[in-house]
Amino acid sequence: MQEIYPSFYHEFKCIANLCEDSCCKDWDIDIDSDTEEFYKTVQGSLGDKMRAMLVTDEYGERVFPCTDGRCPFWNRDMLCDIYIGIGEEHLSQTCANFPRVAVDYGDFCEHILSFACPEAARFMLKNTREAYSDFGGERELDLSEDSGDCMSFLIKAREKTLDYLLNEGEPFAYRLADCLEFNAQVQSLLDGEEPEPLDLSGAESRGSGFIFDMHLGFEIMSGEWKSALSDTAEKAQKLKIRDDFASDFEKFALYYVYRYYLEAINSGDVLYSIKRIVCAYLVTGKLDALFFERDYPYSRMRILQRYSKEVEHSYDNTEALNSAFDTDDRFEVESLIALLEQEI
Repeated sequence: MQEIYPSFYHEFKCIANLCEDSCCKDWDIDIDSDTEEFYKTVQGSLGDKMRAMLVTDEYGERVFPCTDGRCPFWNRDMLCDIYIGIGEEHLSQTCANFPRVAVDYGDFCEHILSFACPEAARFMLKNTREAYSDFGGERELDLSEDSGDCMSFLIKAREKTLDYLLNEGEPFAYRLADCLEFNAQVQSLLDGEEPEPLDLSGAESRGSGFIFDMHLGFEIMSGEWKSALSDTAEKAQKLKIRDDFASDFEKFALYYVYRYYLEAINSGDVLYSIKRIVCAYLVTGKLDALFFERDYPYSRMRILQRYSKEVEHSYDNTEALNSAFDTDDRFEVESLIALLEQEI
């Protein structure tokens, strides 16, 4: 199997208690079966606490549940008692691997870091498309070609999508609109249909308020995040996304396309990933605009990182988005394009 990495992947190291957020914060911690078996053998007060804290969650997974916003083994020095007590080699797979993500497509496996980790986010915000050069694929895609070899077709469509996303000659909202239009054609081919030009003549924007309403209805871990969303939602229609926001958001979008676009090999829908990027752009861009206006002490990196942690890394939240994309006509491609054009 071919293993594929961005160039910065192996440079990453956890900065532990120097991190402004933590993977030990807000989340239940999944414990794999091999690790659980080992934890049954640990002696002393640490082993007793492990066995007492380990529970089965609503999805049938074995976890250390988040207590008062913390993993029960994340101590007041913001260090891990398990790491200290029995060593890094005995961390669960989740703790040992995060923020490293491996996506196995059978013939090849793509490795990436998660934007939900602040230190990983810093790496990705410093790197351009060239850092992902080994992800490869021919960039030229003829929409009349046979899409029978679906993975090869999707890899080339992914590269073409990034050509649109990273076209610095256009405002970012137009780039996203181009991505939507292109991938509507890609979706037609995947569905066995002839691609047709979009009819945008009757498309109307109903504003971005419904996207904020949806996000406020999500499962939310941080009260600070919920408060920020609420404040931004109240002014969303009047807030203008700052021109320089694109320079950072495009790195988030780059990560997101490489992380999720090829999921279409299973879902059959390339537009899920693009529509999620549109939602992320509008929510984080307007948060950034409000924070700049009010001089909030919350960096742009932290806005993007927190969005990843709150939305992207919640199965329930991403499923809610995908369900809305399937059923709510406000998420139709034409409507989203009209909404994006309104943001220019």
